[in-house]
Amino acid sequence: MTNVFLPCLIFTAIIEARIAGSEVLDLVFGTLIQIGCGFGLGYLGLRLMGLQAKRELLLPIAFVNSSNLPFPLVLANFGPDGLARAVLCYLTTSVLLFSVGNMVLNGAARWGETIKEPTIWAAALAAVLRALEIEPPDAVLRPVRLASTAAVPCMLFVFGDTLARTQLLATREAITTTALRYLTGAAALGISLTFLRPDGMVRSILILYALLPSAVASVILARRANRDGAALAAAILLATLVSIGLLPYLLARLH
Repeated sequence: MTNVFLPCLIFTAIIEARIAGSEVLDLVFGTLIQIGCGFGLGYLGLRLMGLQAKRELLLPIAFVNSSNLPFPLVLANFGPDGLARAVLCYLTTSVLLFSVGNMVLNGAARWGETIKEPTIWAAALAAVLRALEIEPPDAVLRPVRLASTAAVPCMLFVFGDTLARTQLLATREAITTTALRYLTGAAALGISLTFLRPDGMVRSILILYALLPSAVASVILARRANRDGAALAAAILLATLVSIGLLPYLLARLH
């Protein structure tokens, strides 16, 4: 379901958004800084705790849940314009997760998995249409808009179902990974706000994305690579539990 509804949501968000070029750069570079700090500072933190051999733990530190959780929150708090900007963070995260993330786990990037993602194609098509200044007719956009409205409920269902199947095992790894997820996110946020100096909605989106819980997709990639998926699942569950208290406070401050 999400392979249909989510691409429709992303296509609609990009087609109907009005985003300045400077905002695009701030969002992409802000996301790159967040992921880079996750890998760099995350490795140092794991090494300090004697967990450097478990390199799969770098994924939930560096990569946040960039769609299932934030899209409903962004849409409810910042509207379609905010969602269009969040999509850029999501796309940057997804491309690096399936390339750099796979490289960390397997020693080589798997671009084939990235290319197979329907959301990447939906974003690329929308970007090309925007660049060529081609506006799809309403008869084409109407069913796409209708399908996009089902994306948020489906994402919430999938996210809840995934958490319901997760057990809090490997407590030491989970606590360490969760702490590093939020500490590296805060460090990246400080760098982004200092050097990029974003303002308005872009600033709010970057703050939110820097402090999101870990990406659920990292568990799938770890299991494909025969890595410790249980430790990652526990870390994602714990990070998500922390976000239950953190995100409402954060969103209240951003309004």
